[in-house]
Amino acid sequence: MSYHHIISGCWRTCLRCIIDGCPMRIGLLFILALWTLPVSSQTLRIMGADDGFLPFYYGKTLDKGIFVEVINEFSLETGIASEFRLMARKRQAWALENGLANAVFANPRWMPSPDRMHAVGPVLTWRDRVYAQPGLKPDSFDELQGRICLRKWFVYSDQLEQRMGADLVRLHAYNVQHMLRMFLSKRCDYVVMNETEFRFLALQGNFDPTTYTTDLVDAEWPVYLGILKTEAALIEAVEAFFATHKIDVDAMLPTLPPPDRPISIQSAN
Repeated sequence: MSYHHIISGCWRTCLRCIIDGCPMRIGLLFILALWTLPVSSQTLRIMGADDGFLPFYYGKTLDKGIFVEVINEFSLETGIASEFRLMARKRQAWALENGLANAVFANPRWMPSPDRMHAVGPVLTWRDRVYAQPGLKPDSFDELQGRICLRKWFVYSDQLEQRMGADLVRLHAYNVQHMLRMFLSKRCDYVVMNETEFRFLALQGNFDPTTYTTDLVDAEWPVYLGILKTEAALIEAVEAFFATHKIDVDAMLPTLPPPDRPISIQSAN
C-alpha cells in the first residue's frame, strides 16, 4: 500500500471520528497534521541553468517553458509546491548539498551528485539533429561537405567530430541564436541543433523548419527528473504523476510565450 493510500485512509478515519464527536478528536487532528507534514511542507525545488534553456525553461525567473508548464500541472494535481531556481551548472552539486534545491532535469550522464539522486522518467528524449540548406539532403554523415555552424567550445558526437577537416569546415558561433543566424544567412551549409529548440525558434522567427530538416540525428539521449533520494514523498508523488502524464511537445510549442529577451535570428542582410 502506498504512502498516499495510507494518508487517505487516515483522513477518512479521523474525519469520521471527528464528525461522530470522538473525545480524542483534537489529538487525532494533531497526529494527522504530523502524518501529512512530509508532503505538504516540502517543495520541489528544481534547478535550471542561469542562462535559460529554450524552450524547456526560460524567462528572468525561469517561469516559462515546457518543463515549467509540466511542473505547474504537477503542483495543481498534487498540491505540492514547486519552483525553478536559477543556478549555474557548476554550482548545482553545491546547491543540492546545501539544501537550496532538491531536483534537476538532466540526463543521468550529466546529473549532479548522481549517487544521491533518484531519476524519474525518462520524461522526454533530447535529439541533436542536422539541418541543411534547401537542396542539400544528406543520407549519411559521410555525405556532409562544405561548412557547418556549431557552437564554440561545444563538443559534439564522435560521428560528427571525426569528419571535421578538409571536406567539412567548422564555423564557430557563440550561442544558439548566433549559430542559427549564420545558418539562415547561408554562411554555412549545415547546422546541428536540438530539434525542439530549432522548431521553437522557427515559430519565433516565422520560418518553416521542415525546409531545413534532415533525417540525420547527431546525438540522442533521455531526459529524467532527478530528485534527492532523501525526498521519499516527493519521489513517490512525481513517479505517480509521470506514470500517466506524457509531455506532448507538439501541442505545447505553439502555446509557449515568447522569451523576455528579443530573439534575433534573421539575416542582417
